[in-house]
Amino acid sequence: MNKNDHIRAVVFDIDGTLVDTLPSLAAAANDVLIQAGLREVPMARLRSALSEGLRPMFRQALALQVSAPDAKQATQLEEDYLAHYAQRWLVTAPLFVHVSETLGALKTQGLKLGICTNRDRGSTEALLVANDLTVGFDAIVGLGDAPAPKPAADPLLQVLQQLELPPSQVLFVGDSVMDARCAQAAQVRFAAHRAGYAGQPEDLLPQVMGFDAYDQLTQWVLTHLPAHKEACHA
Repeated sequence: MNKNDHIRAVVFDIDGTLVDTLPSLAAAANDVLIQAGLREVPMARLRSALSEGLRPMFRQALALQVSAPDAKQATQLEEDYLAHYAQRWLVTAPLFVHVSETLGALKTQGLKLGICTNRDRGSTEALLVANDLTVGFDAIVGLGDAPAPKPAADPLLQVLQQLELPPSQVLFVGDSVMDARCAQAAQVRFAAHRAGYAGQPEDLLPQVMGFDAYDQLTQWVLTHLPAHKEACHA
């Protein structure tokens, strides 16, 4: 491995990557649907849409209704859903196991940490606070912070700009086709969280590694640091 390719920063998606948010988001959506006299939607049917963001996920829930509401009602229901989620469900989503330990280990090694998500900045920061992620992120780019959301390269490139690092020195960790395509477009290496919300294994390609548990990611990253360059020639 070329010394210029050593990892100096790790950037993470939020939903399905750091935080297991699908149950809380589905619960909020179904609360609003039922209150409106509409049909509850199984969580699994909303899984893949979450990678596009909170609003697209709810629009998927509306699209799955036997009789879709008109545009005015749909808009109101979407706003009700976002408000209800923020008030009741947002802070209930837990981290995936060993996320805190991984972030701490990477930070201890001097790596920069970033967030690149299709979730809005406000709810992203609320999730980090609720889960006591005090390790500190050096860059956070959420929905609306870049010209186009994932899978476009824009948000990840904006993170790289804030981190002041080239693509070759950054690893992007995500769980969806949106993340994989974003990383590819930005020419950043991609690590796939297989325990996230991807629809098919093929959605997570191309990747430099895939992991089911965060201790696997920690081990892989630590062997790609400048201090372990001899491992890159093994």
